[in-house]
Parts: sequence; structure tokens; C-alpha cells
Amino acid sequence: MLEGPARQGDGRQPPLSGENLVIATPAALGAAIAFSVSSVLQQRSARDAPENESLSWRLIADLLRRGPWLAGMGCVLIAYALQALALAFGPVALVEPLIATELLFAVPLASRLRHQRLGRREWFGAAAVSGGVAVFLVVSSPEGGNAEPALARWAVVALPALVAAAIAIAAARGPESPRRAALLAAAAGLSFGLLALVTQSFVVLLARSPGTAFSSWQPYVLAVVGIVGFTVAQSAYQAAPLAVSLPIIDSVEPVTSVLFAALIFKQSLSISVGSLAGEVAGALLTIAGVVALARSPLILAVLARQERADRADHRARPGKASRR
Repeated sequence: MLEGPARQGDGRQPPLSGENLVIATPAALGAAIAFSVSSVLQQRSARDAPENESLSWRLIADLLRRGPWLAGMGCVLIAYALQALALAFGPVALVEPLIATELLFAVPLASRLRHQRLGRREWFGAAAVSGGVAVFLVVSSPEGGNAEPALARWAVVALPALVAAAIAIAAARGPESPRRAALLAAAAGLSFGLLALVTQSFVVLLARSPGTAFSSWQPYVLAVVGIVGFTVAQSAYQAAPLAVSLPIIDSVEPVTSVLFAALIFKQSLSISVGSLAGEVAGALLTIAGVVALARSPLILAVLARQERADRADHRARPGKASRR
């Protein structure tokens, strides 16, 4: 029997029943594919935007005039709809690891569009990030919880997370570089992790009473956090190749969403010795994947070409803020 939020009506997390898995699993995988296509299309457009538009509404206004970016935006809307459907029938701990497989689709697609061939390092990096995140979340075994906690509990967790994101953004000041992309990606990942929880809380309210849902704070926080996180992610895409920023977003978002769920929704996490060892192993595997991609000869070659193009552009147009 399906037991999504419409059937529960009490704010509990959707259970992992076979019927719910039939809906949640393909929806989450569909979201991963849509997110991967959107990331590739939007990064290609964002990389061509002037550097002085970073972290500004002007960046989004510029990108809105680019056809590939708009196509990527359409994929984002499809992905979020599928993610919301998955979260309506499955817990965060199931949905987020599946969405993290986005990297397995995005890196090969980005490479193909650049007419490059992935080597063992790139395949290892993408698989390690996705696999490490999945191991961490499966071993932690979060379960139970209430998707409608008191507002004070949201504030206690969300405010420090947003402060951490703001610190990462402030530390990212400076010219476009892998370091800047990584810091902005971490901030975007924190924002998206929080966004996943607010989405699930809103879906529960929406299934129970649409009128109540739209008079609550959730849809408005969704809009603000979504816009801010989206702008920061586009700025991360602008600062370096996709393989620098996306692995960080895809590792920070699911891990923080599960940790936030434990603190806000009061989901229980496994803390046995074996579970803790598995969680550490998953985290180390994820870090190894991020480092492998960051040091990839393919990625370093792309960065070198872009740096040469930037220097040539600066010499051709001294005093201009735009890189192209």
C-alpha cells in the first residue's frame, strides 16, 4: 500500500515500503539525469559570462539570454519536480544518494561535448564520489522522524548552516580559479541540502492541505534559498570546469541533508562501531574522488587553455571586466 504524505497525514517520514520504492527510486534517478544535463548546459554558458557578473543578479540576467542555459533551466525544473515526487514517497536517505549519481552522467556528457575522452582517473573520481556518498548514507541508516518540527528546531540548525555558506562565499573572493569554484560549490551544496529538507516538509503540508501549505513559511523559504543557492552554483560553474564544482555539490548536498534531517526531523542514525567505520570509509572514498577529479590531467589541461584564453583576452581588451 502506498504511504506517501497524502496517506500519512501526520508529518512522519515516508516509509521504505516496496510500493513507495517503485515511485521514489525511478523519480530520484530521473532527477539525477535531468540535473546532470542541466549542469552541463548551464556550466558551458556560465563559463562564457563576464567575471564581474559573478554572485550577482546580472549573471542570471545575462544567462537568461543564452539558449543552451535556458534549455538547462528547463531540465532543472523537471529535476526539481522529480525530486519533490521522490521525496513525497521516499526518505531523504534514499533519494539524495540516488540524485548524487548525477555525477556519473554529467562528467562523461561534459567530456563528450568537449570532444575529450575520459581516462581511468576521471571514471574513478566520478564513481568514488557517488559511491562514497551512497556508502555513507546507507551505512548511517537514518530512519523515522517528523517532517513538521517546531520552527525553533529549524532555526537552530539552518542558521549555522547558512552562516557557514556565507563564510565560504566570502572566502571565495578573488579571480576565477578551482579554489573559488570549490568554495562556492560547498556553499551551494549546503544551500541545496537545506533545500531538500524544506522541500520534503512542504510536500507533506501540500498533500495534507494546499491552502495551509501556501500560507506556511516553507514555500517562501524555498524560493529564497533556492534562488540564492542557484546563483551561487552558477557562479561556481563560471569559475572552473564542471568536474571541479559538481563533485563537491554532489557530496556536500546529500551528506548535509541527512545530517540536517537527523537534527531537524529527529531521524535516528546508526552509531554502532561498524556503522561509524562504514561512514568514515564512505567519507574518505568521497574525498578521494574529489581529489582525483581536481588533479585530473584532463581538467588541468582545460584550466590551462582557459587561463591562456583569459590572458589573450585581457591583452586584446585591457581594462575590460569581461573575459570573452
